[in-house]
Amino acid sequence: MNTLESQPHFTADSAFSQLVPALYHAPWPTDDMLEKLPFGRDLAGLVDHERDPKDNRDTPGHVRAVVKKALQINENGLGAVVPTDNDELLYEMAELECDYLAIYESPEMTAKGWSAEAAKGYIAVCALYHDIGKVIQRDRHPTIGYYHLQYSAEQPALRGMFRTELDYWLFLHIIRFHDVFGVVSTGEGSLSALVDLIPMREMSEAERLGILHLFLRINLADIAGTVPVRESKIRNMMSDLRRAAAAMPAGGKGTQPTEGLAFREALIAADISVGRAVARIGRMLAEPGLPEYQDVGLDIVIERELMAIQGSNVRQFANTFSHVCKLDYLLRFVRALQNNAKEQGKPVRTVVNAFVALLCRVVNEYGDLTYRLGGDRRRIGIALKGWTREPGTTTKLCNMLFDDTHLALQWATEEATAWFYD
Repeated sequence: MNTLESQPHFTADSAFSQLVPALYHAPWPTDDMLEKLPFGRDLAGLVDHERDPKDNRDTPGHVRAVVKKALQINENGLGAVVPTDNDELLYEMAELECDYLAIYESPEMTAKGWSAEAAKGYIAVCALYHDIGKVIQRDRHPTIGYYHLQYSAEQPALRGMFRTELDYWLFLHIIRFHDVFGVVSTGEGSLSALVDLIPMREMSEAERLGILHLFLRINLADIAGTVPVRESKIRNMMSDLRRAAAAMPAGGKGTQPTEGLAFREALIAADISVGRAVARIGRMLAEPGLPEYQDVGLDIVIERELMAIQGSNVRQFANTFSHVCKLDYLLRFVRALQNNAKEQGKPVRTVVNAFVALLCRVVNEYGDLTYRLGGDRRRIGIALKGWTREPGTTTKLCNMLFDDTHLALQWATEEATAWFYD
C-alpha cells in the first residue's frame, strides 16, 4: 500500500499514515504504535480494566471489536456485519454500497482528495478513537470525547496528523456524533438529528452524502461491535440515509450545491407528518426486541391512541415531535416498562396506550420551547434519565402508569428536563 497516495488526509510519515496499514495487519495498535499516537495512553486505557470507570466494563472487548467490524465493512460492505439470509435485504445493502462507492469516486469528491480507498483509512482511524470519551465517563461520551480531544495537552499533536483543517474538523465531528444514526434508528432521535452531521455552508450533494455515508458505516461498526445487527436496525438506518438524501434538491443523485439552511429545513420537514410520528414511536417500542412489539399492525394501535389523546391537535403534535431532536435515555425506560408489563401479564395494548400517553404529555409540556420569538422553530432535546435513575423509582413509575396514569404523567414530567439544540 502506498500510504501517501491512499491516505491523502493524513500528513506524510505521520503516526496515522503508519497506523492504517498496521490496523489491516492486526486490528489493534501494538504497544510501540500506541506510544506514537496522540492520546495513545487514553486508547490503551480503553482496553485496561484497571483504568476503566466502574460503569464501563464492556469497553475492553468493545473497542477492539468495533475496529475489526469497521475493517470488515471497508473490505466487504455493509452486509459483512449483518447476519441475514434475506435476499431482498442483501440486495438493498449492496445497492447502497454501490451508491457509496459512486459518491467517493465521483469527480466532486476526487477533487477534494477523497476516494473509496482514502475513506477506508479515515474510517479505520475514526473507529479506533470513537469511544475516547469513555476514559472519562460512559454517559454522553461522544460529546465528552470531542471536547477532550480539543482541549487536552495532546491536541497539537492530534492536529498535526491531518493535512487540512477540514480533515481535522471531520475527525472531531465524527467522534462527537458517531452514534446519531443509531439513535435515530431507534426513535430516540428524530430525523432532524442528522442536521448536526452536515455543515451549514454551501456543499455539493456528493459531499453531504459522503459525510452521511461515513457516519452510517462507523455507527454500524459500533453497533456490530456490541450486538448482532438485527435486520430491522440496518433497514431503519438505510431508510434514514435515503430520506436525508431525498431532502436534497436532486434527491441525493445530483451535485448541485444548496444552502445549508435550506437543507436543514427540508430535513426537518421530511419528518413532520403524523405517519412519521407513528413510525418513530413504533421504532422505540420495537427496539428492546420483544417479539410481541414487532407486529406490523402495531402502528394502527399507536395511531388510534395518538388520535384519541391529541384529537384535532394531532398534526401540531407531530410537527412539534419532529423538532424534539433527542429523547435522551428513553429506551432504558421502554425496556423496563415492557419487562414490567410482561411480569404482570399486561397486554401489549396497555403498554402502548401508557407509553403514548407518557410521550404526548412530555412533548406537549416542552413543545413551546421549539418556538423562537418571531415564529421560527428550533430543535430541542428532552433528558429522561430520571425515569431510570434507580430501579425502585423505575418500578414504581411503571406500576403507576398502569394503575394511576394521571399521577404517573405528572411525576414523569417533573423528572424530565429539556435543552436547546439550536
